Amino acid sequence: ASVLSTAPNAVLAAGKPPSKEELERIKIGYEQLTYLLANFEKETTVCRENGGECKRDADPVRRYMGLRSTTDPLFQIEKVFAKVKNMDLDGDRLEDFFEATEDWNTAMNMSNSMAFISQFGEYNPGGGVEEVLKYLEEAKIQVVLAQKALKTIMECLEIE
Repeated sequence: ASVLSTAPNAVLAAGKPPSKEELERIKIGYEQLTYLLANFEKETTVCRENGGECKRDADPVRRYMGLRSTTDPLFQIEKVFAKVKNMDLDGDRLEDFFEATEDWNTAMNMSNSMAFISQFGEYNPGGGVEEVLKYLEEAKIQVVLAQKALKTIMECLEIE
């Protein structure tokens, strides 16, 4: 099969810089991660109705990082990052940008792993609430690193 018949959108997107809307997703995602970090305990605690027991839940970490829904601003944001090579950036900024995207990818993958493990920490042998909290804290550390990477990306792309 030809390239055109297998991936027309990829071919059409080749050579185009990110749109204003795509760049805006980076800013919205950054703002959402900032909110998550400022409200981490509240966002990662779920209580049963009518004063029932409360549990920590790492799923919001995955949601804020763009790993739960195609409508999340950071969902597959790497595709937007890939289009930046078609922008007119100076060499110094480009190097910082690519380093920050690598940091983002690492933090996103690690936060996903830590959040996922946290969700089962109570049920694993030797597990318990402490294990849930341990991996939730590890996920939070990765969100901090992801937020820092997005800030650098925004600075490189002059996103206000």
